[in-house]
Amino acid sequence: MKKKILVVLIIVVIAVVSFTWFRWGPNSWEVQITGTTGDGRDIQYRIESVYAGTSKTLIFRNEDAGFLPPYFKFDSADLQSVARRVKEQCPEVPVVVNGYGWRISFMSMFPNATSIEAPDRCLQAVSRSPDSEPDNP
Repeated sequence: MKKKILVVLIIVVIAVVSFTWFRWGPNSWEVQITGTTGDGRDIQYRIESVYAGTSKTLIFRNEDAGFLPPYFKFDSADLQSVARRVKEQCPEVPVVVNGYGWRISFMSMFPNATSIEAPDRCLQAVSRSPDSEPDNP
């Protein structure tokens, strides 16, 4: 009897750990960022993208994760700024978005983005030369 209880307990622990890993374990997607929305207060930040080289969309939520799951993400506004820069400067360049979670349409679930790996030229601020300034009359 004790052996059966131990086997059942081990199966339950493995199932819980597996579900936790698949639900909140790290993942990455190669995408092209096509848009950003939200203001972080009334409207949740979103990063709109398509899988690289396709037309299949993938939308990420971009919100602070806090301490649970243990991603310690408190920089959603900074990440939104990076996504906006990539969208404006390199919309055709595939980038890697790291995050966790699943996209389940009928439950309105989106993966949460934790970082964006993009070429340096896509992350740098645009500098304007004095010649590009508009003339002030």
